[in-house]
Amino acid sequence: MRAHLGAALAGHHYVDMRDREIDCHRSTSQRAWAARAIASRREGTLGAAIAEGAAHRRSLGVGMPRPGVHGPTHTHEYYALLRHVDDLCRGTAYPERASAPEDEPLIGQLLAAGTRDHANNSRPTVSAYDMATALLAAGQAPAGDRPSKLTVLRASEEGR
Repeated sequence: MRAHLGAALAGHHYVDMRDREIDCHRSTSQRAWAARAIASRREGTLGAAIAEGAAHRRSLGVGMPRPGVHGPTHTHEYYALLRHVDDLCRGTAYPERASAPEDEPLIGQLLAAGTRDHANNSRPTVSAYDMATALLAAGQAPAGDRPSKLTVLRASEEGR
């Protein structure tokens, strides 16, 4: 879409629109979210981005939701993780594609960790919110206490 838009704006038909800021959005899949989170983690940028984003939220005095509304996992780090991965999805041409072949099993495990039965219809639903909670839990819990669905994630951490 971006290439098509660029080609259209380069022509003579849309000269008046060249000075406008046009942003292309796509519907981002849960797989794209998982793929970008895993790629950032493998590249070593995830932890720093979470810490920086959480510090920025604190410096702005951003309040947290009312206790009991979301749960104890919804911290500044949680919201910084969501924002970082969403930004990666928006800035990546094909965000659902694995950045490296070794990311595939980790993407699958993160999708599985973010899946739960929907309360209204008992169908499994994958959520970026649940994947973020699982990622943070895998990064903060002692090795023996990490969720079993994230065993490959844990193994990748221990290899660093």
